[in-house]
Amino acid sequence: MASEFDTTTKLLLVLTGFMALMVLLIAYVAIFRTEDPLLAQAGGEAAQPVAVVAAADCDASTPEGSAKCPPGQYCLHDKCAPIDDLAICGEGDSCRDCDCEMPLVCHQMRCQDPAQLERAPLECARNEELAKAVRNLQNKCASRDKSLGDLVSTRSCTPSDWEQLAIDDPQFDLILAAFPGRFSVHYPTGLPKKGTNWPTKQVREHYKAQIRRFRDQLGKAKQVFVIGRASPDGDRKENHDLAVRRMDMVTQIIGEVVNEGLAETERKQIPIQPFAMRDAKPLNPERFKKSYLDVEPDKKTPSPVVAWDEVNQRRMQVLLDGAIDLKDQSSRDWNELFNAINRVVLVVPIPCDGTEYKPPKTALDESAG
Repeated sequence: MASEFDTTTKLLLVLTGFMALMVLLIAYVAIFRTEDPLLAQAGGEAAQPVAVVAAADCDASTPEGSAKCPPGQYCLHDKCAPIDDLAICGEGDSCRDCDCEMPLVCHQMRCQDPAQLERAPLECARNEELAKAVRNLQNKCASRDKSLGDLVSTRSCTPSDWEQLAIDDPQFDLILAAFPGRFSVHYPTGLPKKGTNWPTKQVREHYKAQIRRFRDQLGKAKQVFVIGRASPDGDRKENHDLAVRRMDMVTQIIGEVVNEGLAETERKQIPIQPFAMRDAKPLNPERFKKSYLDVEPDKKTPSPVVAWDEVNQRRMQVLLDGAIDLKDQSSRDWNELFNAINRVVLVVPIPCDGTEYKPPKTALDESAG
């Protein structure tokens, strides 16, 4: 019996010792977290425990407080936050919050192919005064409560918008003075009148021949202001109707001149903005010349005065060119000229609208310029 007891006791002691060893081994692994041999074999160093670092404090209200953030971070709500790299956008995507993929460019807030974009005409790119005038028109158009997408072009305003802007802004005619190719079409007193045969064929052909001199500027224009005026005296409604009839006549002739000799499929719709200046302050000869006609006529720039016949046209041009003192309002010639320049349609071809793509200047361009 004693021998059997000793054997059983020994077996129990061995098992107890083995269990204790296993418990110690498990405790050791749990406490010291030894490296996983499978991870080590997979090729690398064992993963190190990642320390959780709280975002550093900063003060966004002062430059000194914002500067507390380390490089690559900025102060956001008084906590340093990482600066995210801008995303890359493709063609047609909004580029408001991303960089356009090369070689696309951000134009009108869209990523677009520069090879497919309409470029600004040379006269708009090189003539800073003209470009400034276009920007002024854009800003004035924007003031007419347009939606955000409409503010980028001068063509987003309606004729009634332009009429109100022209009446409200005393500097409007000076803005138009920056556009080359502008001219004025003048009329006899009270004409054209409903129920008469005026203009006669001869008079209309004279108008057409004179307007034909500006065909190139009219054909290239992004839009054409056709502004009707009537003399300030007389019945208000009748004067406005006169201004509209004169404006309509000039609009028709411009369409005929620009499309002369073209096949039906080649004819273009002229982007005309017609508006009549109802209740506008009358033009005096000195201001009129400075704003609309202050150009030196030559082979490239024809005389901007267009009247109903050669005699009256030449007389108006002579008076405006200095035959009389434009400040002396007491003379009969001055009053005659005053009435003539207010029976007028002003035509202003505008060659660009501000939406065209203008490539950035390169170092080569700057050295050449």
